[in-house]
Amino acid sequence: MQIFVSDQADADLIQIYQYLIERNLAAAESFVREIDRKFNNIGDFPFIGRDRSALSNGIRSVVAHPYVIFYAVKPDNIIILRVLHGHRDIDAEFQR
Repeated sequence: MQIFVSDQADADLIQIYQYLIERNLAAAESFVREIDRKFNNIGDFPFIGRDRSALSNGIRSVVAHPYVIFYAVKPDNIIILRVLHGHRDIDAEFQR
């Protein structure tokens, strides 16, 4: 299934990558590989993620330690909604 990345998720990914690359190039490269692998898994198995409908109807998530990828499965595609550090206040992020 085709994956689209929302503007907010794109901003999240850029922010995470910039943070990591300033501190550890290997960690930044590892992050990119892990995110790519997780996106491919989500595309192949859309319902693999945990149901997070308590945040908003139809949201699912998978962990790319220590980050969490939030996405929605639509009839013809998947939309990556956010990529957040697992220690952030996830509920508050989705209420914005």
